[in-house]
Amino acid sequence: MTAATTKPGKVVPALAKRAVIRALRSRAVNAAMRRLACARGHRLVLVYHRLGPVSPDCQVVPTVPVDLFKSQLQALGEVVELVGMDDVLDESTGRGARRVAIAITFDDDLPSHATQALPVLREIGVPAAFFLSGRMLNGLGPYWFQELEALVLTHGTAGTAGQLGLPSGHSHRPSDLALACERNPELRRRVSDLSAGVRRPGLLDRDGIAALADGGMTIGFHTVDHPVLPDLNDSALDDAVSRGRDLLAAAAGNVLRYFAYPHGKADARSIAAVRRAGFDAGFTGQPEPLRPRGDRFRIGRWEPGPLSVDELLVQLAIRLHRGVPETS
Repeated sequence: MTAATTKPGKVVPALAKRAVIRALRSRAVNAAMRRLACARGHRLVLVYHRLGPVSPDCQVVPTVPVDLFKSQLQALGEVVELVGMDDVLDESTGRGARRVAIAITFDDDLPSHATQALPVLREIGVPAAFFLSGRMLNGLGPYWFQELEALVLTHGTAGTAGQLGLPSGHSHRPSDLALACERNPELRRRVSDLSAGVRRPGLLDRDGIAALADGGMTIGFHTVDHPVLPDLNDSALDDAVSRGRDLLAAAAGNVLRYFAYPHGKADARSIAAVRRAGFDAGFTGQPEPLRPRGDRFRIGRWEPGPLSVDELLVQLAIRLHRGVPETS
């Protein structure tokens, strides 16, 4: 395929570049680009989970098709600077920059990180950070939300809700089932018990972790058990942000300097625990930009999901502009 070079080390297929140019002709996207220009000096961190086929019947784990993810990165590369974790946290990166700085991150021990995301990232020349748990390193199986998804695929949402003992009037959308389980530790335990009878999903293994690190990706920590940190007592909280960190660091061959709060949830106590554990920064699930002199342990991330290229650019501008003073 014919290719056009955008900058050293980065090659974007001409077909994708023409698609971006077509998108930029639309009035909405042009307005978004003007807003992006006003947002210079602000930075944003994006988060993804799984790449692969999207099931219309069940998507407990947020999923983006591989080709769409690639198109999103190519489009972003035309209008922003896609930078690594160290650079996006550097205040000088945004100061006086011609383009907005964006960092890409992934969460959880999902096999698609190594099999799907890594090849795309390396092909386009984009760095990313992967916040992992190292569950297989600790002799553990899938996360509860992977098990919930397996139950829904096997029994349907109504059948799964019934097995979990949820009221008959409870919403049968997979996302609502996931939210109910997130809020209730007993439901999460029940999910794990029920999933013993269904095909269990895979996890990122030691080789996959090493492949990400060897591919130049940053590895961060996401806790082993993926609990809701604000729900834990002080002792359990300190254990959650530390246990398994060294084991994952050894598999990655690097010190783990960055932390992502499970479920994106952080309060003053969990932030303090992450500070005590010696991390350099902590990432929440709030879709907010990095503001100058902002709290490095309360950094927001936005999950674009399966947005089209033009909608991605529009929404990106909206997210970034929220951090710009009204006088800009």
